[in-house]
Amino acid sequence: MKHDQLITVVIDPGASGGYAVCFGGLKAITLHNLYSPSDFIDHILELEEIHKGFLQAVIEDVPPYAGKNIPSYTSFKLGRSCGFLEGVLRGKQIPVEFISPKKWQRPLSGLKGLTGSARKRVLRDHSCRLYPLLKPTLKTCDALLMAHYHFSVTNN
Repeated sequence: MKHDQLITVVIDPGASGGYAVCFGGLKAITLHNLYSPSDFIDHILELEEIHKGFLQAVIEDVPPYAGKNIPSYTSFKLGRSCGFLEGVLRGKQIPVEFISPKKWQRPLSGLKGLTGSARKRVLRDHSCRLYPLLKPTLKTCDALLMAHYHFSVTNN
């Protein structure tokens, strides 16, 4: 199957996450907030109905341990969200690939030593610089940057 026919759903499973739907690689992209599980399921069902057999997904691989400054319940909720999203996609027989935050953030400058909202703002700034017409937000910038990395690495 040609990559220009694929629709790739790239997901940041965080509590304030979002996802990018990439049509034919980076040719056309729509950004979506991850508001509720039912909204996400409805969107996946809609995409699957139109593009059956041409969907794939990339999900940010959540770390099993988020660090000293992040409570364990936050890691648990992130893992549960990630597992739910993976289950929805695999249940619809959509191939799923995982990408670690370290991997997709490695090529980005200005992140060293930053945490929290300061780090998130730098990520949003990178996504706005690369895709100004999409108007990425704090919720959608990670998914967009993951998509950028995914298609840069796979040369699609």
